[in-house]
Amino acid sequence: MPWSLLWAMPMLLAGPWRSYELYQPAFERGFVVDGRASALKYNHDSSIAWFGDRWFCLWNGNQPPAEGKPGQLNYMSTSSDGRTWTPPVPAFSDAEHAANPIPCPTGTQWQPNLIVMNQELWCLWSQNSRDEYNGCYFSRLRTPSGKWENRRLLWEGEPGPLVEGKHWRLFPTQNPVQLRSGRVLAPATMIGPPARDAPESMSRNWWGTEKRDSVLITDDGGVTWTVSPGAVQPGRTWAQWEPTVWEQPDGTVRMVSRNNDNRPPREGGPHPSEMLLESRSTDGGLTWTPHEPVRLETVASRMHVLAAGGDRFMMVHNDWPAGVFVSDRENLALFFTRGSGRNFVAGPGLSEGQPVVCYPQMWLRDNAVWVSYSQGLHTRSICWVRVSPLPDPSRYYLSPRTYWTADPAPVRVDDALRFDGRQRLLTREPVTLGKAGFTLCARLRAQEAGVLLDTRASRGRSGFVLALTPGEQQGLRPFGFVDSPERNVTPSLGFGTSEWVYVAVSVDLQAGLMTFRVNDRAEQVKFSADKAAPIDGATGSIGDRRNPTSALRGLTGEIRGMALYPAPSLSAAEHAWVAEKLGGSLPGSEATPTAPAMAPVLWLDAADKAATKRDFATETASGPVLQSEQLEGERVLRLGAGASAGVDVDENCRDRGDGVELVLRFRPVSAEEAVLCTVGDAESPARVICRQGEVRLQAAGQDLRCGEARPTNWTELALVTAGDQTTVRLNGGPAVTVRHSPTDTWLYLGEGYRSAAPRPGSVVMSVASVRTRVSRGDAPATTRQ
Repeated sequence: MPWSLLWAMPMLLAGPWRSYELYQPAFERGFVVDGRASALKYNHDSSIAWFGDRWFCLWNGNQPPAEGKPGQLNYMSTSSDGRTWTPPVPAFSDAEHAANPIPCPTGTQWQPNLIVMNQELWCLWSQNSRDEYNGCYFSRLRTPSGKWENRRLLWEGEPGPLVEGKHWRLFPTQNPVQLRSGRVLAPATMIGPPARDAPESMSRNWWGTEKRDSVLITDDGGVTWTVSPGAVQPGRTWAQWEPTVWEQPDGTVRMVSRNNDNRPPREGGPHPSEMLLESRSTDGGLTWTPHEPVRLETVASRMHVLAAGGDRFMMVHNDWPAGVFVSDRENLALFFTRGSGRNFVAGPGLSEGQPVVCYPQMWLRDNAVWVSYSQGLHTRSICWVRVSPLPDPSRYYLSPRTYWTADPAPVRVDDALRFDGRQRLLTREPVTLGKAGFTLCARLRAQEAGVLLDTRASRGRSGFVLALTPGEQQGLRPFGFVDSPERNVTPSLGFGTSEWVYVAVSVDLQAGLMTFRVNDRAEQVKFSADKAAPIDGATGSIGDRRNPTSALRGLTGEIRGMALYPAPSLSAAEHAWVAEKLGGSLPGSEATPTAPAMAPVLWLDAADKAATKRDFATETASGPVLQSEQLEGERVLRLGAGASAGVDVDENCRDRGDGVELVLRFRPVSAEEAVLCTVGDAESPARVICRQGEVRLQAAGQDLRCGEARPTNWTELALVTAGDQTTVRLNGGPAVTVRHSPTDTWLYLGEGYRSAAPRPGSVVMSVASVRTRVSRGDAPATTRQ
């Protein structure tokens, strides 16, 4: 028996040891609707379900590439195999698909959510139209080929129920669930009057309205519905949104939801470990405990939780630390927990490098999970991914995490560079803007808004930005930014998406004038040049923001060329010459092309590969390294550069005194520092690291030596964590203990939290050696040494 088992022998009565295998499922991916090719440019808030003989996907969509524009409807598509989908059609407002269509010519329909009940497909959704059709809807489809029957839910004749003396607008958010009692809970957020505790900055808009995460309840098959008073964050009655709920093995119903406080942390907003909120109900959803944070790292977005067999539950959400509110929705992933646990441990990524991925919903069928989700910022698509097989309920897994991020280098397509929201080129030299002003020109084809050039320094206010913002209908408009009181200086000039255009802006710093040009059309806009920050910037970023804390998005589209001249204006003839050199004549212009008198300080011609390579730099992907391989006949994991694998641990609850023990064997591969394992929550983790052949235990500012590890030999590590302590032993040596204060026990091999600085070293671990076990609260693990 290994020494580590002897050390923990008194724990054997507490729970069995669990051994592990790798969870490495297969993925299939595709589009339900591709916003780049469809007339529907905005597609969001999808749900997916199998009903009868086909798949259904419903979502809200619109032709303008923007959320909440008049005419936004709930759409529907079906598929026999989940891979090829029918063209979108209005689900509830068209007589061809609804028995009693709900008109919505100038209002907005939102967020359809699905459940199969009593051999019917149910959908809960809402309409905001300020007329007799405004409200929350319960729709039923009796057969796959039938028509939706729509019913507006009313309470004493009103669409807004009266709860604690206030009327609330109901906004269904995620798929309903059926409890073992037969009761159905439909998650929803209730929107009420202005919140008294809202910050002054948002007290007069939607963000500052009171909100409660709640459920709609039916016990009689949808005939009658009641509403729970719901849950709120203490002191932030305005800052919760989009709950999902599930029933635990003991009958408790747990809710998790999004923290909708959109302030940055420095202004009182949430950290990445506070973006997910949770509450509990012990009376079937009637009442809820106050919200409190779940201390994992994620972003402000909708999530979804399902029972995945046995006592395992699965969440799909963004495995990504929040940076800028709503602008950091990367890397959708599966998370797992067991029993009554809220310690969802991140596992495999789903979105394969797509930028801006969010709002997933799941459906389980044929030993696979199907996920529909949104992709894109303004032009949005609905994507699907099939993950198979599901994790076996009787087995325990190490789940390698995949940090899918967009490739940092733009892709060359013919004579253009394609940017997909995260790619960029960096100038090798600082961008010098003229003291009197400058003119920036570009030939591009854009699908949605984003940065063309950003020369701002990482800190401070200097520099310049030329970017695109949504315009009228499906169009875009340019804007310039020099950190003047006007902020984004925007003309009325616009252009369509997916068409090649010549865009330019001349900035006259003496006259306080920006002259925008789209093809041969020009427009002047005044700005306060005397109050603007200095324009001397840094190296420029083409295609994406330079400062990672900026709220701007990167460009989705193609750039043929770009030129920057240190002059506050160019003539029509000079613009014609630049446009011709950047890939085409200037539409509508009759001027004879004439070369500008001065030389450009920046020149990008995408067709000139040599010059692009010489004058611009592209970053290389440098994500975490996790490989499964054979070493001396053993299956091992090689972890490096911040890689990790989630460890599937039996139900445990730290605040009742439960303890978790981990044992494993490892070898260092390099002398640089590497993380062996991470335990605890994102606010208060403990890490075991290996550096220069030395193993150390780190937590809450403590850094203690545990012993040595050699690359030629296996080292055995045993870890016990409970209460406010984590203890490590190496090869039967002395125990080393640190104190920290996590709320729950998350357990990862490698680095557990992306917000930590990556360690460059690597280690290998024997998969067969990994064991865990849980001791219950009547005898905490830390007392059993």
